[in-house]
Amino acid sequence: MPSNRPDKLRFLPVGLDVRRKNCLIVGGGNVGTRKAHSLVRAEANVIVLSPTVTGELAKLIEAGHVRWIEDSFREELLEGAFLVIAVTDDEAQNAEISRLAGHRGALVCDASSAERSGVIFGALLHDDGVTVAVFTDGRDPAKARRTRDRIANFIGKEDGLTTEGRSEACRRKDGKGGSRERRKTE
Repeated sequence: MPSNRPDKLRFLPVGLDVRRKNCLIVGGGNVGTRKAHSLVRAEANVIVLSPTVTGELAKLIEAGHVRWIEDSFREELLEGAFLVIAVTDDEAQNAEISRLAGHRGALVCDASSAERSGVIFGALLHDDGVTVAVFTDGRDPAKARRTRDRIANFIGKEDGLTTEGRSEACRRKDGKGGSRERRKTE
């Protein structure tokens, strides 16, 4: 039986080697963009499945760091995925994606539910070959990011925040945080 005691961990913070492994992100919004940045940094084969993507994610696509499948979710697109991250704005769809991916043996991160996730992402601080990851066991990702930012401020390494962290910090500083959607044009 799972425990909600604060002294128990649901998720064990470990490093995961995703180099050259297919990592599918279903959803092209702000959360998908943050996950894509982390995976690109980890040298994964990043594939985003979404009808639209943010402007920031479009830059990663244009630079050749991310492959974009401009489409809606279909089960056959899970084929060959090592890690599947469900980050749509539809919790029921995330649940279905997570269920199907899990049945195929993929590691699963459901951004709308830690309970349906086998993997969660920590808030990362990376500097000089050292990475600090802050986790809240999936209970409060915003608190993990705030804590990560406090650590960066404490050690004077605001510039050491990952691209993911910098984009979040920039949105807080300038007060702009709305999603910028972009459709592929041909």
